[in-house]
Amino acid sequence: MSDTLVRDYLQTQGLRLSADEVHMAHLAAQAVVAMGQAEIDRSVLWGGVGGVVPSDYLPQDEETEKLLKQVFMALDSAWERSGARSAAVYLRLREAGVLLGLAQRGEAAEGLLLLDEETGWRHLASRSAQSGWLNLADDVARWLEFDELRGAAHAGSGSQMALPVTLENGMVLGVVYVEAAEKNAFDAAAQTAWVGLALALAEPLRRLAGEDEAQEDGHG
Repeated sequence: MSDTLVRDYLQTQGLRLSADEVHMAHLAAQAVVAMGQAEIDRSVLWGGVGGVVPSDYLPQDEETEKLLKQVFMALDSAWERSGARSAAVYLRLREAGVLLGLAQRGEAAEGLLLLDEETGWRHLASRSAQSGWLNLADDVARWLEFDELRGAAHAGSGSQMALPVTLENGMVLGVVYVEAAEKNAFDAAAQTAWVGLALALAEPLRRLAGEDEAQEDGHG
């Protein structure tokens, strides 16, 4: 099942990566998620992203804390190996029409992103959540120049990538968002690692979102 999931994701997202290598990255990230037992200060788990705290949107109970720990540990493991400037994991809250930041590493990230056209122009995570497609800006300055991305907040960014986290049918559960200071920072090896994380986060994000495993409406 895992191998099929990997190949379907790569095909859907138009990624020309080694399925075997992505599969290994997926298994490695899954192992971190499955462990999820390290002691992490509760202020880290519940402190939120960009001043937005998860407890404003999610129940502050033991099960949610366990899932938040899994998300944080998996993100932390990927980020530590990546050399990226910053990374964040967002949960899509369909009824609220927002992306909620669950965890971040590196420089500060936005904690709450609307799922509307305006926000999609200024943040690739919102764009990927709305479309279900991966967005990769290898040269952010050129994206800004050609009006493919908007906002002064991107001035110090060289590369950005937003990877949708989905159910098998394509329903978007959230987004993994990564920034690097350099242009062309996300080569095949980097993409492989981050895709592995996005695949591994599907189960904890599904449970946090309260989505059933079998939905019929695809990206919706």
